[in-house]
Amino acid sequence: MGKPILCIGTYGKNPYHIDKIGKNVYCIEELCYCIVHNAFLLDEETFGKELFEWIATECSLDKLADELKTMTAKKCSVAALAGTILDYVGYNTKKEVDKTEEILRENAGMNVYRKRLSRAEFLMDNERYSMAFKEFEFLLSNTPDIDNEFKALIEHNEGVMYARLFLFERAEKMFLLAYEHGKSKESYIQYLAALRMRLTDKEYISFIADNEEAYEASLELEKRMDEARELYGSSDDKHVLGTISVYKAEGKMHEYYQQIGNITENLKEEYRSIVRDKIGSR
Repeated sequence: MGKPILCIGTYGKNPYHIDKIGKNVYCIEELCYCIVHNAFLLDEETFGKELFEWIATECSLDKLADELKTMTAKKCSVAALAGTILDYVGYNTKKEVDKTEEILRENAGMNVYRKRLSRAEFLMDNERYSMAFKEFEFLLSNTPDIDNEFKALIEHNEGVMYARLFLFERAEKMFLLAYEHGKSKESYIQYLAALRMRLTDKEYISFIADNEEAYEASLELEKRMDEARELYGSSDDKHVLGTISVYKAEGKMHEYYQQIGNITENLKEEYRSIVRDKIGSR
């Protein structure tokens, strides 16, 4: 059993909405959780007068709010403000607090475009694709004097997200653009991977035969796919599906439907999480 945590302050009647992550928090512990787990997305706009007033009125933590207002008047850093909140509440471990402050300090040294790129990549890595696409599209449309290398990086990342969403035709297009702008071998291999997923085996082989440039990259792709098949063969997912097949073959329908129900619930929860992020990003 984990160590019990003593909550402080009051549970707010009115939430504080954190625009950068599209979430509402109702108590100071929820705020701390969001700060630590979304540090890449936060900046000076997050830690302003509206937040301090919410901490005072809804959480009944006047002393903390006054301290934060004084620090802001002295132009203290975002990392210092976040650290003060986290230390005062004591909800997170010292390791989590130190890591959060480090992330916020590093972000402060970036220009706004590199900061938004870091934010977009964080969103992508955490499967919050709707918000990540908006950040990447903003960068493509608004970065002054955007060079081909930066453009290729964004296009490649968008290709990755489309592929994860099984939108292979769109992924194919973005990987090809990334390759044309950045000349990265990796972007070309991913372009072929998206193409391979979209076409029939006959169509894909015909494409490789007609494109000399694609042949060498296709060998690398096939090597990776063989490795992926081997990993999947020994994975927990493969084991679960194999178990379900055995249950059905042996007529153990109660166990069969129970396992199917568990998988379905997990998929539903993943879907709900994606929808929550999509709604919150509007």
